[in-house]
Amino acid sequence: MSANKPLVLVLGATGRTGRPVVKGLLESGRWNVAVLTRLASASKPEVDALRSQGVEIRIGDFAVDPPAKLAEYVKGVEVLLSVASADVLDAQKPILKAAVDAGVKRLIPCDVGTPGARRVRALHDEKLDVRDYLKDICAASNGVSSYTFLDIGWWMQLAVPSSSTKPAPLGPLSDDYFTEDDKPVLLTDVNHIGPYVARIIGDERTANQYVIIWEDELTLREYREIAEAASGEAEAIRAKRVVLDRAALIQRAAENKAKYTTDRDYWSHATWAFSEYMISIHFLGENTLANAKKLGALDAQELYPDIVPTGFADFAKEFYGATH
Repeated sequence: MSANKPLVLVLGATGRTGRPVVKGLLESGRWNVAVLTRLASASKPEVDALRSQGVEIRIGDFAVDPPAKLAEYVKGVEVLLSVASADVLDAQKPILKAAVDAGVKRLIPCDVGTPGARRVRALHDEKLDVRDYLKDICAASNGVSSYTFLDIGWWMQLAVPSSSTKPAPLGPLSDDYFTEDDKPVLLTDVNHIGPYVARIIGDERTANQYVIIWEDELTLREYREIAEAASGEAEAIRAKRVVLDRAALIQRAAENKAKYTTDRDYWSHATWAFSEYMISIHFLGENTLANAKKLGALDAQELYPDIVPTGFADFAKEFYGATH
């Protein structure tokens, strides 16, 4: 680690979002990187891989540890960046407070989702609650600490249906199709967010701002046709479509919310959240560049025009290994 580079502490560094973020931070050459990991995970291969790249490993659990420990974890940190999992959103608050108390300059809570208003998605409401909390404690710091909120649209990885040879990350939910398929949808390959994040977190223009990272904007109809063509199995994939209207999504969300409340089943929670996100994206049209800007977002493509985005068509060809 270089003594001349500022230190960013990453929460959730080995997760699906954390890995490309840490990669981008390291490749930028702008940052020293530390990660916070639980003791039980400290010797896992993915943590050893970070060590071998010069990442500082700090041992602790921000979700349960007391304030005195949290204060230790943020010592010497200039940027606190959370890409933690969705089940610990509210648990970020104590370490965010510890970071502000310690004079950490920039704080980024876990978001990296799609833009939208309150009272549509329970998961998004939790994220907005954390944002409001962070705004308040940063305001109380008299300008010492600032926040940045990041959304990235819908992941391209979640926009592709399964083929016979390539299973989609969403599993059977990837067969869902919707009666309204004409709303623009922001799409981003989650593997490409690192270079943007490495720039955003040190940019004075993004202090106390909301930023939207995105690579492409297509309707459901457009991106499914692109994916189906790239798969080489368009007819078979279309035949598997499960076409849902808004009422069906509302019902599925309610049923899975009730099931999750009873048995805390992971898949029930995922289906509940996914159903509400589909209402936001495809029926309310919230995941658009225009809506993000209406909500106050700065456009990452305008901020960093030198970073070349990848179109969804190229992503789909790579995903399916298309040669046709």
